[in-house]
Amino acid sequence: MRAYESAGRMNQKRRTRAAIKAAAAELLRQGTTPTVAQVADAALVSKSTAYRYFPSQEALLAEVMLDEAIATEMEAVFSAAQTPGTAGERLDAVVQADHALVTRHEMAFRTALRAMLLPDAEGEALPRRPGNRLRYIGDALEPLREQLGDDRLERLVMALAMCVGMESIMVTKDICGLPDDDAKAVKRWAAAALLRSALAEAEIE
Repeated sequence: MRAYESAGRMNQKRRTRAAIKAAAAELLRQGTTPTVAQVADAALVSKSTAYRYFPSQEALLAEVMLDEAIATEMEAVFSAAQTPGTAGERLDAVVQADHALVTRHEMAFRTALRAMLLPDAEGEALPRRPGNRLRYIGDALEPLREQLGDDRLERLVMALAMCVGMESIMVTKDICGLPDDDAKAVKRWAAAALLRSALAEAEIE
């Protein structure tokens, strides 16, 4: 399947994105509301590179402010991925921690998502968004790599990505009309079901 990019390229893109966001955050702290071009200059990257990651000023500032709001709590989600116990228990801990984070900052996530989904003036394709969920789900399931194999584990991580994040809230609450506790229960059930299916598939083969 190999939908993930190579580790080296992913790390380079993370570093570039982080440098752009760090420059924007510093300018905000100085009392400036920077444009993407100003941030590119501060981050020592080309304007075209900055626009590839953030097609608009609104998208850039929304993501930076969201990161500032959730920085400490995001550490709790990554810590949940290292919970002692089985991979299933680690996965369940991640789903619950992610749900708590997103619901606590729901309006900030909605604002950032709306900004990220706005096309740029040239109608270019939307840039890929940060893949934090792929990292903490992958960390939770790493003990299963030998049992599942690289390709099956990768497919499982991508499927489970639909059970977390703001999009999962939009489906369970906006579309399905579930109250918060029921929304969390459905996501936990779906994650466990996907994990069981992948394990059963591996056993059959």
